[in-house]
Amino acid sequence: MAQESTYKDIAVIGCGAAGGFASILLCKNPLLNVTAFDTNEPFSTLLPTGGGRCNLSYNENDIKEFVKNYPRGEKFLLSVFSKCSPQNTIHLFKDLGIKTYSQEDNRIFPVSDSSKILINDLKKHLQTSNFKYKKEKVIEIYKNENYFQVKTENCIYKFDAVILTTGGKGNGFELARKLSHKISDLKPSLCALNIKEKYFYNLAGISFKNVEISTKTKKNKLPTCYGDILFTHTSISGPCIFKISALTAFEDFDENNPLIINIKLTDYTQEEIENILKKNSKKTIKNVFSEFAPENFINLILKENNISGSKQTAQINKKEKTILINALTNLSLNAVSRVKGSEIVTAGGVELNEINPKTMESKICKGLFFAGEILNIDGFTGGFNLQNCWSTAYIVSSAFN
Repeated sequence: MAQESTYKDIAVIGCGAAGGFASILLCKNPLLNVTAFDTNEPFSTLLPTGGGRCNLSYNENDIKEFVKNYPRGEKFLLSVFSKCSPQNTIHLFKDLGIKTYSQEDNRIFPVSDSSKILINDLKKHLQTSNFKYKKEKVIEIYKNENYFQVKTENCIYKFDAVILTTGGKGNGFELARKLSHKISDLKPSLCALNIKEKYFYNLAGISFKNVEISTKTKKNKLPTCYGDILFTHTSISGPCIFKISALTAFEDFDENNPLIINIKLTDYTQEEIENILKKNSKKTIKNVFSEFAPENFINLILKENNISGSKQTAQINKKEKTILINALTNLSLNAVSRVKGSEIVTAGGVELNEINPKTMESKICKGLFFAGEILNIDGFTGGFNLQNCWSTAYIVSSAFN
């Protein structure tokens, strides 16, 4: 039974991962009537995740290690994940009839390997008598002494409690602000970067696996990052670049003050490459260096630096050798801006010191709850942002049971 009899009619504003999951769990209690509002279909935000496979979470048992994947919200999430860890979440999905598996890289996916199938499976659990779905945009929320009024484009509704789960986009931040909550600065995160060296865009489609990236800004030197990168027609992208963009979400950089990114594309050291060159002195530069990286990449480096790839490695001069080896072991790129509209999540949101992590209820407005990416929490790619949604949704639902 619900702890407080007044909490009968609940509004869920936003029906993506957090809102939809909270609705499913809330509806398990027949004494709760849940109405979700969204202008899109339930769980539709899951469709593009994980490349269409839906990367649900990340397999890590140590919560202290797990929260290190969140540039913002780490301390708050220690409490959240202690109540609903990735392992707890997997059991919740299993109870819903959704089986999962973990890849070698520890990313967790549904066995179906399909976001579309997962969405359909989740939506089936919303087909209950105590759930209603309103495809309406919420314009305002008013708090009266004992209840909330939720105003949409079509009507005004009355609820005992409201859960805001509008994610990092939309008008959820404005709704929270009008209910006296502070919103931290909002910045794009997990996004592709524009670089000064535009000739690298000729490598569109070429990727490098598990590279090492070191980055420094005017303010500080960032921790070394490892992961994959991808060159596109207009940017440099991929999980490792997304991680860099998250760590520098609140850093300003441009043409005059670029973000310097140094990339180690190979596991070989400079000394090891030099020894390989000596052992292959009669081979052409192009052939030897193409063993370390894709031929298109080597051809580009040769062309941009006016180096003849047909020369034997024995004929290479000191300057040419330094250029080629540095391209593999310390490729320096200058990021000048974030690719507009490419962000996967938003850094910033509802200030966490105004939220009770044990219930996700507002400390300012009784009966108002939050879950998911509307909070000032964001993680790296790999299932971390969805885990925030699942866990905070679970805690919200538990507050009513």
